[in-house]
Amino acid sequence: MNTEVLQVFDELLRSPRAVAERSRAGGDLRPLFLAALSALVLGAGVFGATLATSRGGLQLLYSGVKLPLAMLATMLLVVPAFHAIAAGLGRPLAFSGMIGLTLAAAGRGALVLVALSPVIWLSFDRGLSYHPGVLLAAGCYALAGLAALDLVLRGVGFDARGFAIVSLFAGVLLTTGGQAAWMLRPFLGRPSDASVPFLRHRESSFWDALQRSSLSSVGVYRATRRVSSAAEEGLTTPRGEVPDESR
Repeated sequence: MNTEVLQVFDELLRSPRAVAERSRAGGDLRPLFLAALSALVLGAGVFGATLATSRGGLQLLYSGVKLPLAMLATMLLVVPAFHAIAAGLGRPLAFSGMIGLTLAAAGRGALVLVALSPVIWLSFDRGLSYHPGVLLAAGCYALAGLAALDLVLRGVGFDARGFAIVSLFAGVLLTTGGQAAWMLRPFLGRPSDASVPFLRHRESSFWDALQRSSLSSVGVYRATRRVSSAAEEGLTTPRGEVPDESR
């Protein structure tokens, strides 16, 4: 079994077509599951810890644990949707094969994150600030997602129907994965935070945060209205606005 797992792990790196064929063929998929799960936990854990080098301390541990959890939660949520999309468009796979293909895609994406970790570490070491760091991390996620979707496409077929399936699945994956990561934030840690929280209180959404970081990275800071709560704490400006605390 260990030899088979190592072989599949090697295929994730070198031969995504072989992994896709394993998923379509069915049979004993335990080596695929174990190799893909190991790649996901290892890759996402390393990348999460690397993101936290901007803050250090406990954030290294928190991010290294939470990013694999976010990816696993996303996989659990999107597999039924993927199965329904593929079946609805006339390209059904056995459910076990669908799980194997999705998990293998996530594992391959996580290995891409490992490859990008030195870029993240070097950028923060050279003084990259918080908001550009968020955008850089989002760009790394996008590249990993493309690598994962490439494997999925090989599993459903390189034709018009396959592209339609993968396009619809990508929309589900992007929305679900982004929000799952948002709920488990922080991964970098705001410079303004005095202590390192394991989870931050619920606010806004992933898409709003991405827009804020895009604007803040070019020096445009948008104030948020929290008049009632901030007024009680004496934190409001004369107009009742709370400045963006991540400046």
